[in-house]
Amino acid sequence: MKAHFIGIGGIGVSALAQYYLADGWRVSGSDAVRSEITDDLKKRGARIFIGQRAANIPPAGGPDLVVYSAAIKSDHPELVEAKKKGIKTLLYSQAVGELTKKYYTIAVAGSHGKSTTTALIGLILIKAGLDPTIIIGTKLKELGSTNFRLGKSRYLVLEADEYARSFHNYFPKISVLTNIDREHLDVYKNLSGVLAGFRKYLKNVSEYIVANSEDRNVKKVLNPKSDTLNPKVVWYGEGKHQLAIPGTHNQFNAEAAWQAVKLLGVKKIVADKVFRSYHGAWRRMEKLKKGSKFHVLGCVIYSDYAHHPTEIKATLQALREKYPKRKSVCVFQPHQQDRLNRLFKEFTTAFKNADKTIIYPLYKVKGRDSSGKTSADLVKAINRPAVFYADNFKEVLKLIRPDMGSGSVIVFMSAGDLDGKVRKHFL
Repeated sequence: MKAHFIGIGGIGVSALAQYYLADGWRVSGSDAVRSEITDDLKKRGARIFIGQRAANIPPAGGPDLVVYSAAIKSDHPELVEAKKKGIKTLLYSQAVGELTKKYYTIAVAGSHGKSTTTALIGLILIKAGLDPTIIIGTKLKELGSTNFRLGKSRYLVLEADEYARSFHNYFPKISVLTNIDREHLDVYKNLSGVLAGFRKYLKNVSEYIVANSEDRNVKKVLNPKSDTLNPKVVWYGEGKHQLAIPGTHNQFNAEAAWQAVKLLGVKKIVADKVFRSYHGAWRRMEKLKKGSKFHVLGCVIYSDYAHHPTEIKATLQALREKYPKRKSVCVFQPHQQDRLNRLFKEFTTAFKNADKTIIYPLYKVKGRDSSGKTSADLVKAINRPAVFYADNFKEVLKLIRPDMGSGSVIVFMSAGDLDGKVRKHFL
Protein backbone atom coordinates (compact mmCIF):
# COMPACT_ATOMS: atom_id res chain seq x y z
CA MET A 1 0.00 0.00 0.00
CA LYS A 2 1.14 3.51 -0.80
CA ALA A 3 0.34 6.81 0.93
CA HIS A 4 1.18 10.34 -0.18
CA PHE A 5 1.28 13.28 2.26
CA ILE A 6 0.76 16.87 1.10
CA GLY A 7 2.58 19.16 3.51
CA ILE A 8 4.77 16.33 4.81
CA GLY A 9 7.21 18.77 6.42
CA GLY A 10 4.64 19.90 8.97
CA ILE A 11 5.25 18.79 12.53
CA GLY A 12 1.97 16.85 12.74
CA VAL A 13 1.81 15.40 9.23
CA SER A 14 5.43 14.22 9.48
CA ALA A 15 4.61 12.19 12.59
CA LEU A 16 1.71 10.49 10.83
CA ALA A 17 3.93 9.77 7.81
CA GLN A 18 6.34 8.02 10.18
CA TYR A 19 3.46 5.92 11.51
CA TYR A 20 2.63 4.75 7.98
CA LEU A 21 6.30 4.02 7.25
CA ALA A 22 6.54 1.95 10.44
CA ASP A 23 3.32 0.16 9.48
CA GLY A 24 4.88 -1.02 6.22
CA TRP A 25 3.39 1.47 3.76
CA ARG A 26 5.40 2.99 0.92
CA VAL A 27 5.33 6.70 1.72
CA SER A 28 5.83 9.75 -0.44
CA GLY A 29 5.17 13.39 0.31
CA SER A 30 5.65 16.96 -0.79
CA ASP A 31 6.35 20.30 0.78
CA ALA A 32 7.13 23.82 -0.39
CA VAL A 33 10.61 23.87 1.16
CA ARG A 34 13.25 21.40 2.29
CA SER A 35 13.75 21.17 6.07
CA GLU A 36 15.32 19.04 8.81
CA ILE A 37 12.02 17.18 8.97
CA THR A 38 11.87 16.36 5.24
CA ASP A 39 15.54 15.31 5.29
CA ASP A 40 14.86 12.99 8.23
CA LEU A 41 11.83 11.43 6.50
CA LYS A 42 13.92 10.83 3.39
CA LYS A 43 16.50 8.98 5.50
CA ARG A 44 13.69 6.86 6.95
CA GLY A 45 12.60 5.76 3.48
CA ALA A 46 10.02 8.28 2.32
CA ARG A 47 10.15 9.70 -1.20
CA ILE A 48 10.19 13.48 -0.82
CA PHE A 49 9.19 16.09 -3.42
CA ILE A 50 10.25 19.68 -2.80
CA GLY A 51 7.75 21.78 -4.69
CA GLN A 52 4.08 20.92 -4.96
CA ARG A 53 2.63 20.04 -8.33
CA ALA A 54 0.12 17.66 -9.92
CA ALA A 55 2.96 15.56 -11.36
CA ASN A 56 3.78 14.38 -7.83
CA ILE A 57 0.65 12.20 -8.18
CA PRO A 58 1.75 9.90 -11.03
CA PRO A 59 -0.68 8.90 -13.81
CA ALA A 60 -0.11 5.21 -13.06
CA GLY A 61 0.92 3.34 -9.95
CA GLY A 62 -0.06 6.24 -7.76
CA PRO A 63 -0.92 6.23 -4.06
CA ASP A 64 -3.84 4.39 -2.51
CA LEU A 65 -4.32 7.23 -0.03
CA VAL A 66 -3.55 10.96 0.01
CA VAL A 67 -3.36 12.74 3.37
CA TYR A 68 -3.19 16.54 3.49
CA SER A 69 -2.72 19.14 6.21
CA ALA A 70 -5.33 21.69 7.28
CA ALA A 71 -3.26 24.40 5.56
CA ILE A 72 -3.89 22.85 2.12
CA LYS A 73 -6.62 24.57 0.09
CA SER A 74 -9.15 22.74 -2.05
CA ASP A 75 -7.52 24.02 -5.27
CA HIS A 76 -4.08 22.61 -4.40
CA PRO A 77 -2.80 20.88 -7.58
CA GLU A 78 -1.92 17.59 -5.87
CA LEU A 79 -5.25 17.40 -4.04
CA VAL A 80 -7.14 18.24 -7.23
CA GLU A 81 -5.19 15.56 -9.12
CA ALA A 82 -5.82 12.94 -6.42
CA LYS A 83 -9.56 13.58 -6.43
CA LYS A 84 -9.64 13.55 -10.24
CA LYS A 85 -8.05 10.10 -10.15
CA GLY A 86 -10.53 8.86 -7.54
CA ILE A 87 -7.86 8.34 -4.87
CA LYS A 88 -9.08 8.33 -1.28
CA THR A 89 -8.21 11.62 0.43
CA LEU A 90 -8.19 12.42 4.14
CA LEU A 91 -7.36 15.47 6.19
CA TYR A 92 -4.48 14.82 8.58
CA SER A 93 -6.89 15.07 11.49
CA GLN A 94 -9.28 12.56 9.88
CA ALA A 95 -6.46 10.07 9.40
CA VAL A 96 -5.33 10.54 13.00
CA GLY A 97 -8.94 10.26 14.09
CA GLU A 98 -9.06 6.75 12.66
CA LEU A 99 -6.07 5.86 14.84
CA THR A 100 -7.79 7.20 17.96
CA LYS A 101 -10.55 4.64 17.40
CA LYS A 102 -8.04 1.83 16.92
CA TYR A 103 -6.05 2.56 20.11
CA TYR A 104 -6.80 3.35 23.74
CA THR A 105 -6.08 7.04 23.21
CA ILE A 106 -4.89 9.59 25.77
CA ALA A 107 -5.21 13.01 24.08
CA VAL A 108 -3.93 16.32 25.41
CA ALA A 109 -5.98 19.36 24.44
CA GLY A 110 -5.75 23.00 25.46
CA SER A 111 -4.54 26.37 24.23
CA HIS A 112 -1.13 26.10 25.93
CA GLY A 113 1.06 23.35 27.38
CA LYS A 114 -0.01 20.54 25.05
CA SER A 115 3.45 19.51 23.87
CA THR A 116 5.04 19.42 27.32
CA THR A 117 2.12 17.53 28.86
CA THR A 118 1.99 15.07 25.96
CA ALA A 119 5.75 14.50 26.23
CA LEU A 120 5.56 13.84 29.96
CA ILE A 121 2.66 11.40 29.62
CA GLY A 122 4.36 9.53 26.79
CA LEU A 123 7.71 9.27 28.56
CA ILE A 124 6.09 8.15 31.82
CA LEU A 125 4.22 5.38 29.99
CA ILE A 126 7.47 4.26 28.36
CA LYS A 127 9.20 4.23 31.76
CA ALA A 128 6.26 2.26 33.19
CA GLY A 129 6.67 -0.40 30.50
CA LEU A 130 3.34 0.36 28.80
CA ASP A 131 5.06 0.81 25.40
CA PRO A 132 2.83 3.57 23.91
CA THR A 133 2.61 4.94 20.40
CA ILE A 134 3.23 8.71 20.56
CA ILE A 135 2.31 11.52 18.15
CA ILE A 136 3.47 14.91 19.39
CA GLY A 137 3.82 18.43 17.98
CA THR A 138 7.53 18.78 18.74
CA LYS A 139 10.72 16.72 18.59
CA LEU A 140 11.94 14.85 21.67
CA LYS A 141 15.53 13.70 22.12
CA GLU A 142 14.12 10.74 24.10
CA LEU A 143 12.40 9.62 20.87
CA GLY A 144 15.58 9.95 18.82
CA SER A 145 14.99 13.68 18.15
CA THR A 146 11.75 12.99 16.34
CA ASN A 147 8.04 13.55 16.99
CA PHE A 148 6.81 9.96 16.75
CA ARG A 149 7.19 6.62 18.44
CA LEU A 150 5.58 3.35 17.40
CA GLY A 151 4.74 1.22 20.41
CA LYS A 152 3.45 -2.32 20.56
CA SER A 153 0.72 -1.79 23.14
CA ARG A 154 -2.85 -0.57 22.80
CA TYR A 155 -1.97 2.93 24.07
CA LEU A 156 -1.74 6.04 21.88
CA VAL A 157 -0.60 9.36 23.39
CA LEU A 158 -1.63 12.23 21.17
CA GLU A 159 -1.38 16.02 21.09
CA ALA A 160 -4.88 17.17 20.14
CA ASP A 161 -4.68 20.48 18.29
CA GLU A 162 -7.74 22.72 18.13
CA TYR A 163 -6.59 24.64 15.03
CA ALA A 164 -9.04 24.17 12.12
CA ARG A 165 -11.16 22.17 14.58
CA SER A 166 -8.83 19.21 14.06
CA PHE A 167 -9.60 17.67 17.45
CA HIS A 168 -13.26 17.24 16.54
CA ASN A 169 -12.08 14.16 14.61
CA TYR A 170 -10.48 12.53 17.67
CA PHE A 171 -12.18 10.01 20.00
CA PRO A 172 -9.98 9.56 23.09
CA LYS A 173 -10.71 7.45 26.14
CA ILE A 174 -8.88 10.01 28.31
CA SER A 175 -8.40 13.67 27.49
CA VAL A 176 -6.31 16.16 29.44
CA LEU A 177 -7.63 19.73 29.25
CA THR A 178 -4.78 22.09 30.19
CA ASN A 179 -6.43 25.49 29.70
CA ILE A 180 -8.57 27.45 27.24
CA ASP A 181 -7.58 30.86 25.88
CA ARG A 182 -8.39 33.28 23.06
CA GLU A 183 -6.34 31.45 20.44
CA HIS A 184 -6.84 30.63 16.74
CA LEU A 185 -9.41 33.40 16.47
CA ASP A 186 -9.15 33.30 12.68
CA VAL A 187 -11.00 29.98 13.06
CA TYR A 188 -13.20 30.58 16.13
CA LYS A 189 -13.71 34.40 15.89
CA ASN A 190 -14.02 35.01 19.64
CA LEU A 191 -13.81 33.33 23.05
CA SER A 192 -17.39 32.07 22.78
CA GLY A 193 -16.43 30.30 19.56
CA VAL A 194 -13.37 28.77 21.22
CA LEU A 195 -15.46 27.51 24.15
CA ALA A 196 -18.01 26.01 21.76
CA GLY A 197 -15.19 24.26 19.89
CA PHE A 198 -13.88 22.67 23.08
CA ARG A 199 -17.38 21.64 24.22
CA LYS A 200 -17.91 19.78 20.94
CA TYR A 201 -14.54 18.02 21.25
CA LEU A 202 -15.20 16.92 24.83
CA LYS A 203 -18.34 15.10 23.68
CA ASN A 204 -15.97 12.65 21.94
CA VAL A 205 -14.22 11.68 25.21
CA SER A 206 -15.54 8.39 26.56
CA GLU A 207 -13.94 7.72 29.98
CA TYR A 208 -12.08 10.58 31.72
CA ILE A 209 -11.47 14.31 31.34
CA VAL A 210 -8.43 15.43 33.37
CA ALA A 211 -9.19 19.13 33.80
CA ASN A 212 -7.39 22.19 35.19
CA SER A 213 -9.45 23.38 38.16
CA GLU A 214 -7.72 26.78 38.19
CA ASP A 215 -8.61 27.76 34.63
CA ARG A 216 -11.90 29.63 34.51
CA ASN A 217 -12.60 28.79 30.86
CA VAL A 218 -12.06 25.08 31.48
CA LYS A 219 -14.63 25.31 34.27
CA LYS A 220 -17.01 27.10 31.90
CA VAL A 221 -16.98 24.30 29.33
CA LEU A 222 -17.39 21.59 31.97
CA ASN A 223 -20.21 23.15 33.99
CA PRO A 224 -22.74 21.82 34.53
CA LYS A 225 -21.08 18.37 34.49
CA SER A 226 -21.87 15.54 36.89
CA ASP A 227 -18.87 13.47 38.00
CA THR A 228 -21.14 10.44 38.21
CA LEU A 229 -21.60 10.38 34.44
CA ASN A 230 -19.14 9.35 31.73
CA PRO A 231 -16.75 10.80 31.02
CA LYS A 232 -15.79 11.37 34.63
CA VAL A 233 -13.99 14.65 35.39
CA VAL A 234 -10.73 14.43 37.34
CA TRP A 235 -9.78 17.92 38.51
CA TYR A 236 -6.17 18.98 39.13
CA GLY A 237 -4.35 22.12 40.24
CA GLU A 238 -0.76 23.28 40.56
CA GLY A 239 1.66 20.45 41.26
CA LYS A 240 4.56 20.28 43.68
CA HIS A 241 6.90 18.08 41.66
CA GLN A 242 10.67 18.02 41.43
CA LEU A 243 11.09 19.18 37.85
CA ALA A 244 14.15 19.78 35.72
CA ILE A 245 12.18 22.38 33.73
CA PRO A 246 11.28 25.72 35.40
CA GLY A 247 8.01 27.59 35.69
CA THR A 248 4.68 27.46 37.50
CA HIS A 249 2.99 26.55 34.22
CA ASN A 250 5.11 23.40 34.05
CA GLN A 251 3.98 22.40 37.54
CA PHE A 252 0.45 22.43 36.11
CA ASN A 253 1.59 20.43 33.06
CA ALA A 254 3.32 17.86 35.25
CA GLU A 255 0.34 17.49 37.58
CA ALA A 256 -1.94 16.98 34.55
CA ALA A 257 0.40 14.27 33.28
CA TRP A 258 0.49 12.57 36.69
CA GLN A 259 -3.29 12.57 37.07
CA ALA A 260 -3.66 11.06 33.59
CA VAL A 261 -1.12 8.25 34.02
CA LYS A 262 -2.45 7.46 37.49
CA LEU A 263 -5.70 6.43 35.81
CA LEU A 264 -3.70 3.73 33.99
CA GLY A 265 -2.22 2.34 37.20
CA VAL A 266 1.20 3.99 36.95
CA LYS A 267 3.07 4.41 40.26
CA LYS A 268 4.17 7.84 41.48
CA ILE A 269 7.82 6.75 41.73
CA VAL A 270 7.84 6.13 37.97
CA ALA A 271 6.38 9.55 37.16
CA ASP A 272 8.84 11.23 39.54
CA LYS A 273 11.82 9.72 37.70
CA VAL A 274 10.60 11.23 34.43
CA PHE A 275 9.87 14.61 36.02
CA ARG A 276 13.40 14.83 37.39
CA SER A 277 15.06 13.79 34.13
CA TYR A 278 12.97 15.63 31.51
CA HIS A 279 14.80 18.73 30.28
CA GLY A 280 12.32 19.91 27.69
CA ALA A 281 11.58 19.52 24.00
CA TRP A 282 12.64 21.14 20.75
CA ARG A 283 11.73 24.85 20.86
CA ARG A 284 9.91 24.49 24.20
CA MET A 285 12.06 26.64 26.49
CA GLU A 286 14.97 24.76 24.91
CA LYS A 287 18.37 25.67 26.29
CA LEU A 288 20.71 25.68 23.32
CA LYS A 289 23.86 23.72 23.96
CA LYS A 290 27.18 25.46 23.71
CA GLY A 291 28.61 25.12 20.24
CA SER A 292 31.70 26.46 18.54
CA LYS A 293 30.42 30.04 18.68
CA PHE A 294 29.63 29.94 22.39
CA HIS A 295 33.14 29.72 23.82
CA VAL A 296 33.59 33.48 24.28
CA LEU A 297 30.05 34.04 25.49
CA GLY A 298 28.95 34.37 29.09
CA CYS A 299 25.25 34.32 28.21
CA VAL A 300 22.64 31.56 28.27
CA ILE A 301 20.53 31.19 25.12
CA TYR A 302 17.07 29.65 24.86
CA SER A 303 14.75 28.99 21.93
CA ASP A 304 11.04 28.96 22.68
CA TYR A 305 7.89 28.45 20.59
CA ALA A 306 5.85 31.08 22.47
CA HIS A 307 3.63 33.03 20.07
CA HIS A 308 0.66 33.95 22.29
CA PRO A 309 0.75 36.60 25.07
CA THR A 310 -0.08 34.01 27.74
CA GLU A 311 2.84 31.83 26.61
CA ILE A 312 5.24 34.78 26.49
CA LYS A 313 4.37 35.73 30.07
CA ALA A 314 4.74 32.15 31.31
CA THR A 315 8.14 31.63 29.68
CA LEU A 316 9.57 34.96 30.86
CA GLN A 317 8.29 34.31 34.40
CA ALA A 318 9.86 30.84 34.40
CA LEU A 319 13.22 32.20 33.27
CA ARG A 320 13.02 34.97 35.87
CA GLU A 321 12.48 32.33 38.55
CA LYS A 322 15.37 30.20 37.27
CA TYR A 323 17.80 33.11 36.80
CA PRO A 324 16.68 35.78 39.30
CA LYS A 325 19.97 37.72 39.25
CA ARG A 326 20.62 37.69 35.50
CA LYS A 327 19.53 40.25 32.92
CA SER A 328 16.69 38.93 30.79
CA VAL A 329 16.64 39.68 27.04
CA CYS A 330 13.69 38.61 24.86
CA VAL A 331 13.77 38.57 21.06
CA PHE A 332 10.23 37.98 19.80
CA GLN A 333 8.88 37.24 16.33
CA PRO A 334 5.07 37.67 16.10
CA HIS A 335 3.43 34.76 14.31
CA GLN A 336 0.43 35.14 12.02
CA GLN A 337 -1.21 38.45 11.17
CA ASP A 338 -4.67 37.71 12.53
CA ARG A 339 -3.28 36.78 15.96
CA LEU A 340 -1.28 40.02 16.16
CA ASN A 341 -4.31 42.06 15.11
CA ARG A 342 -6.78 40.49 17.55
CA LEU A 343 -4.45 40.18 20.57
CA PHE A 344 -2.49 43.39 20.02
CA LYS A 345 -3.41 44.92 23.38
CA GLU A 346 -2.43 41.72 25.22
CA PHE A 347 0.92 41.66 23.41
CA THR A 348 1.74 45.17 24.64
CA THR A 349 1.81 43.96 28.27
CA ALA A 350 3.37 40.52 27.71
CA PHE A 351 7.04 41.50 28.03
CA LYS A 352 7.13 43.09 31.49
CA ASN A 353 9.42 40.36 32.84
CA ALA A 354 12.09 41.09 30.24
CA ASP A 355 14.75 43.71 30.99
CA LYS A 356 15.24 44.21 27.28
CA THR A 357 12.87 43.35 24.42
CA ILE A 358 13.58 43.19 20.70
CA ILE A 359 10.68 42.73 18.27
CA TYR A 360 11.45 41.04 14.96
CA PRO A 361 9.29 41.37 11.80
CA LEU A 362 6.02 39.43 11.73
CA TYR A 363 6.03 35.89 10.34
CA LYS A 364 3.09 35.64 7.96
CA VAL A 365 1.59 32.18 7.55
CA LYS A 366 0.87 31.08 3.99
CA GLY A 367 -2.85 30.79 3.41
CA ARG A 368 -3.67 32.79 6.56
CA ASP A 369 -2.25 36.15 5.50
CA SER A 370 -4.09 39.41 6.03
CA SER A 371 -3.12 43.00 6.72
CA GLY A 372 -2.98 45.05 9.89
CA LYS A 373 -0.63 45.67 12.79
CA THR A 374 3.14 45.39 12.38
CA SER A 375 6.04 44.62 14.68
CA ALA A 376 7.05 48.27 14.53
CA ASP A 377 3.51 49.19 15.68
CA LEU A 378 3.93 46.83 18.63
CA VAL A 379 7.20 48.49 19.70
CA LYS A 380 5.52 51.91 19.61
CA ALA A 381 2.51 50.65 21.57
CA ILE A 382 4.65 49.03 24.30
CA ASN A 383 6.29 52.44 24.72
CA ARG A 384 8.88 51.47 27.33
CA PRO A 385 12.64 51.95 27.57
CA ALA A 386 14.79 49.06 26.31
CA VAL A 387 12.18 47.93 23.76
CA PHE A 388 13.54 47.92 20.20
CA TYR A 389 12.51 47.02 16.67
CA ALA A 390 14.97 45.00 14.57
CA ASP A 391 14.24 44.90 10.86
CA ASN A 392 16.51 41.89 10.20
CA PHE A 393 18.63 39.30 11.98
CA LYS A 394 21.84 41.33 11.60
CA GLU A 395 20.13 44.12 13.50
CA VAL A 396 19.12 41.63 16.22
CA LEU A 397 22.75 40.56 16.63
CA LYS A 398 23.83 44.18 16.85
CA LEU A 399 21.25 44.90 19.55
CA ILE A 400 22.11 41.85 21.69
CA ARG A 401 25.89 42.19 21.33
CA PRO A 402 26.25 44.22 24.57
CA ASP A 403 24.45 41.43 26.44
CA MET A 404 26.39 38.48 25.04
CA GLY A 405 29.28 38.45 27.48
CA SER A 406 27.53 39.75 30.57
CA GLY A 407 25.85 36.59 31.83
CA SER A 408 22.48 37.57 30.36
CA VAL A 409 19.67 35.13 29.61
CA ILE A 410 18.63 35.61 25.98
CA VAL A 411 15.43 33.91 24.82
CA PHE A 412 14.41 33.84 21.16
CA MET A 413 10.62 33.39 20.91
CA SER A 414 9.25 32.33 17.56
CA ALA A 415 6.85 29.89 15.93
CA GLY A 416 8.24 31.09 12.60
CA ASP A 417 11.62 31.15 10.91
CA LEU A 418 13.65 33.06 13.52
CA ASP A 419 14.61 29.81 15.27
CA GLY A 420 16.40 28.55 12.15
CA LYS A 421 18.46 31.73 11.93
CA VAL A 422 19.40 31.44 15.61
CA ARG A 423 20.59 27.83 15.23
CA LYS A 424 22.52 28.59 12.06
CA HIS A 425 24.35 31.47 13.74
CA PHE A 426 25.01 30.08 17.20
CA LEU A 427 25.31 26.31 16.78
